[in-house]
Amino acid sequence: MATAKKPPVSPTDGAAAELNPENRTAGGRRRVPLGIREGGAEWERLHTQLAVTALGVLAERGYADMVMDEVAERAGASKRTVYRHYPTKVDLAVAAIRQVPTFTGLTDGGGTIAERLARALAIGADRTPVFAAVLATAIVHRDTVPELLSAVREHVVVPRQEAIADFLADGVAQGEIRPGLDPLAVAALVIGVITQHLDGTRTVHGKAGARIDFEHVWSMIGA
Repeated sequence: MATAKKPPVSPTDGAAAELNPENRTAGGRRRVPLGIREGGAEWERLHTQLAVTALGVLAERGYADMVMDEVAERAGASKRTVYRHYPTKVDLAVAAIRQVPTFTGLTDGGGTIAERLARALAIGADRTPVFAAVLATAIVHRDTVPELLSAVREHVVVPRQEAIADFLADGVAQGEIRPGLDPLAVAALVIGVITQHLDGTRTVHGKAGARIDFEHVWSMIGA
């Protein structure tokens, strides 16, 4: 009686994966740590965790002083793990910038147009220090590491402008916002009002400061 042939072993299974040259770097190091499948839930969780941690370091230290070792330590991971996910410092910095909160979704939800704007301004003011610091280091390195400013523009500034454009269109449709407003100008107004808390122009902070910010912006865009 003929013995049934066993199906071929997949190159991603067990020892065969160790022999697959695609699973190792030129120096022989594993690209993916054993027990964590690239693309799996745990891999994605760690991938995001490293990027979020790197954002904190980038905002505090700036790109020049962002060190992979510190990101690894804060994230509770090894330096080798960081490099498996982000082969270069630029890769990690760009991934960090992608974690900067935008206005996308902040003006959504229940309530009137005015209430949604007030909510967005309050949240935006709380997150401005990170945005300002990341934007500053991206500008400083715009000639030597242009990927940083490109990432800020693509993943932060443009989405913010698009969210504000959608918000304005919704407000005009409901008769609460003046028609004909330039979304780019309104985005500059909103970001400018929020960042004034950083340079000391606005001295009232907290809920009272957020209310003043709202009144300032609403006086410019309300119908």
